[in-house]
Amino acid sequence: MNGEELRDLLIRYVEHRKLLGYRYTHGGVLTRFVQDHAIGHPGESIKAREVLEWVTRVHRAPPTQVAILSALRGFLRFVKAIDPATSVPDNHLLPSPRRNPPYILNEEQLQSILHAAATARPKGGLRADAYVAVLGLLASSGLRVSEALHLKERDVHLRNEPPHVVLRETKFKKSRIVALHPTTVVHLQQYADRREHKCHARRAPLFFVTDFGQALDYDTLSRWFSCATAKLGLHLPDGRRPTLHSLRHSFAVRRLTQWYEDGASAAELAPTLSVYLGHVSPRESYWYVSSTPELLGIVSNRFAAFCGVGGQP
Repeated sequence: MNGEELRDLLIRYVEHRKLLGYRYTHGGVLTRFVQDHAIGHPGESIKAREVLEWVTRVHRAPPTQVAILSALRGFLRFVKAIDPATSVPDNHLLPSPRRNPPYILNEEQLQSILHAAATARPKGGLRADAYVAVLGLLASSGLRVSEALHLKERDVHLRNEPPHVVLRETKFKKSRIVALHPTTVVHLQQYADRREHKCHARRAPLFFVTDFGQALDYDTLSRWFSCATAKLGLHLPDGRRPTLHSLRHSFAVRRLTQWYEDGASAAELAPTLSVYLGHVSPRESYWYVSSTPELLGIVSNRFAAFCGVGGQP
């Protein structure tokens, strides 16, 4: 298959993914692969060994290499329908990246972070209120950071019953309604009231903004969070410190822990948590059980009691 034919198939493949509703078409990395293959192996069918060499020739983090290989496998399956000689590499040729255990923040640590947020500069500005509101929302609802920062003012319904936010076509093009805890509503309303008194802010379409109506910047918020948690001395024995995503992890683990402690069936309720968090499947929610020693201990104790280990009922 020559380069022109391969490029034509790539155009068709990208359009096919768009029609199927995929947000990510991987057009950039696939275009580079097609260009390099057309130059290095003109007129030849694609071989699995060549694909693996192309993915690993540039030093990249293991998760990135796995993601690129996955994107290429999808395209090559499409190519194979036209050129049966095409080889689709196995998805286990690269080591699967290990996910670090989540950093779980306790209630006292969360309160110390929110207290620090209330003193964020500039003093008297809207930023401190916005930080308290957005961090409290993340900790109490498990939203992704991007979901919270991209909330539009029209999608925050604090006076409805129940109060909720509407997330529109976020990750995996999924939309959902997320109910809010009463204490979270109080802080969000306090921020909303201050926001309303800032002429630039109240005209902004996004909910979380600065005094001049500019959207809260993820990088700026992340840097502030990193500095604040460092000053508070929050870190694990291996030196890892919490990140903004730790707020989502903490919410999920607390929810699962509470269900187990209440004797509820986490297996039956996990799909509910999965929908609430915007996961693709309950399997993503169950990851927290196996990766959190404290939660895994609770599960083991319940299983031991169920089996009557040691004569216990």
